[in-house]
Amino acid sequence: MDHRPAPVRIRALTGVYRFDSGVRGGAGLLAARLTGAGCALRALTHHGLLVNPEWTAMAAELIVPMTLTHLDLTPEAVHAIARDGRPCVLAETRAGTVPLLGPADLTWIGGRVTVFLDEVRRAARDAGLTWTMRMWDNSPAPRYAANSAF
Repeated sequence: MDHRPAPVRIRALTGVYRFDSGVRGGAGLLAARLTGAGCALRALTHHGLLVNPEWTAMAAELIVPMTLTHLDLTPEAVHAIARDGRPCVLAETRAGTVPLLGPADLTWIGGRVTVFLDEVRRAARDAGLTWTMRMWDNSPAPRYAANSAF
């Protein structure tokens, strides 16, 4: 008889921006952008002041909800994990919160939505997590690559 543990499924993704919300966080973002050290997650989700349409289309196709937030607005469980490594992307599971992508990963992704999809999938697999549906294994990245300027 096979006694493998039940797979740990991803119920949601949470992206935590580098800076806090509000005026203070906005000032930090502005100062960082002027020195060339902005937020790598924001580079994915925004183009300048506007939301990145590629990000919006990709997020609408995800099979789990994706929440974007600032550290000062997160629940304590997320806050404890994201405090020392922002920006980051976390997986929410029944067993708890699991880090998937950290600052170095998001910097390497460099604002490319198609690469983000593949890296989240790889990180989830490496962490032993599964998706709520099998279709995630077939990356929708080619659908967005045609619109990518990268």
